[in-house]
This record gives sequence, C-alpha cells and structure tokens, in this order.
Amino acid sequence: MIDTDEIESYESMKEEACSRMAYLRLPPKVIEAFRNNSILKCSDGIAMVDVPENILNEIKDWENKYHNTVYHVIHCNGIYEPYTFETYECLCVSCYRDDWNYERNTIEANRGTWIMSHSINVTVPEYTESGSILIVNMHGILKRIG
Repeated sequence: MIDTDEIESYESMKEEACSRMAYLRLPPKVIEAFRNNSILKCSDGIAMVDVPENILNEIKDWENKYHNTVYHVIHCNGIYEPYTFETYECLCVSCYRDDWNYERNTIEANRGTWIMSHSINVTVPEYTESGSILIVNMHGILKRIG
C-alpha cells in the first residue's frame, strides 16, 4: 500500500524527469513538450513518434496505481531465438524522493545507460514488469540494448 502522505507532487516529479531527459540528451523539443504540456514522446527505431493511445492508457493506469511519473517511452521489438516480443519501455521517476538519488546515480555512473523503466509487454502482457533496463542514445533517439 502506498502512503500518499510521503509521495512527491506531480510537479516536482516532472522537474526531476526533465533534468533526467536533459542528461539523457533527448531533443529539447521533446523535453519542452513534456515540461509544458505533459506530452510523452516515444523513441521508435530511428524516429521520435507519438505514443499509441492504448499504451498511453496503460501508462495512465499504472501512474494512477503507483503514483510514479513516466517521462519517455522506448518502443522495442526484440528477438531471443526462437521468440520475438514487443515492449514499450516507460522511463519513470519514483514518487518517493528518497529513491531519486539512487536512480540519478545509476544513470550518471553508467553514462546514462541503466535506467528505471516500467516495461509494458505487448506480446505477453502477463510479463509486464518494472525494473532497470540498459539504453543508449543514438542521435537523440533512445534504444534499449539490455
């Protein structure tokens, strides 16, 4: 059960998210869209695209349940022989300020590669989970590599 007396405000989580987005070298227009209008964008292969409506709905449900804030999404299509899968990696800020230093240090210590994510598994929804993922920035587009 989440103690709502201890969680951070949406605005403070949003500012923390914007600082992470800048550290991860996301394009300024993506950061401004989130900062000014709470618009999420999705790194998808070689392009920055809108997040599909059904994924936005899942994100909203997860945010409402756990009070965390998603600030960017990475669309992944993976192959682990003989399986293929599709996920949406939802980069997020914890609702607890005490978690922020750990999350921030993980990003900075690894040059922005390990990051907290809520992984929506489209292929096998029951495998949807939260944890750390390994990412790289490829010309302003984030990609999951592990």
